[in-house]
Amino acid sequence: MARFPVRLALVPPLLYGAVACDDTYDYPPATPANVNDPSQSQAPQAGAADDAYADTDPSALTDFHATLDSHGSWVDDPTYGTVWAPNANEVGSDFAPYETAGHWAYDDTDYVWVSDYEWGWAPFHYGRWVYGASGWLWIPGRVYAPAWVDWRMGVDGYPYVGWGPMYPAFIWRGGLAVGYVAVGVPGHFYYCGRGDIFAPALATRVVVGPQVRVVEAHTAVYAGAGVAASAHVGLGVAHGPPPSSLGIAPQNVAHVSPGDRGVATARNFARPSTAAKMGAHPPAGARASARPRSGGGGFHGGGAHGGGGHHH
Repeated sequence: MARFPVRLALVPPLLYGAVACDDTYDYPPATPANVNDPSQSQAPQAGAADDAYADTDPSALTDFHATLDSHGSWVDDPTYGTVWAPNANEVGSDFAPYETAGHWAYDDTDYVWVSDYEWGWAPFHYGRWVYGASGWLWIPGRVYAPAWVDWRMGVDGYPYVGWGPMYPAFIWRGGLAVGYVAVGVPGHFYYCGRGDIFAPALATRVVVGPQVRVVEAHTAVYAGAGVAASAHVGLGVAHGPPPSSLGIAPQNVAHVSPGDRGVATARNFARPSTAAKMGAHPPAGARASARPRSGGGGFHGGGAHGGGGHHH
């Protein structure tokens, strides 16, 4: 695979408010026994501002440990700060987020990544993936999305569609979320024929080799009808092109199975009212008002950051 560097500009002044990782509260992390219970599955509700997390909530640095610790390593990367890297012997040398070991489904409003990994509910619905010197790394975040990706569409009916991990809006340094701005478009899109977007073994349908550049040259960033492409790239949840716009008939659209435990867990974990039952921290503001400070401390590392991406 070839790698295409992308410059990222660190923005030191953007320290997000109330994001210090405060270990003095000593809340327990989410426990594996509870996070996989989809019995009360609910998608995040629009307008429920009082029952939501900020993406930079410090619980992002603790609440995923119980699920991810045995499947990878947490490190203080000199480029991307506090990150998690999956075990290479578990995901394989060809691992790529939102491409390998999973497939796309559609929940009637947007594309949902359905991971084959038991732990996939966490890093494919929260946080962002970046490609560092040692491979793919995950930066924690605390807001749910069906998938944190950007999309590309074929120009003038060109029969391909593309998607790729969205740039993060911040990294973690010393327990604080530090914002940055990406310079240039992401260089890590995957492409497949429009009719293959719902293929169960999606990775086998992805374009590889020299054809990647050809396909990319005939596609453009998709941001929705009437929305400038630059308005979405890396800045928030970017909705994919409706299946109908790809020429996919309704009966050929794959949907999330009602019994899918991973997607149910991810959705439950998005809201404090349901995440609390799974052992998660409350939001930082509620935490401060609910419990007085006590002695203690902890450490979360961080670092500066750069950029990178890859194609297959």
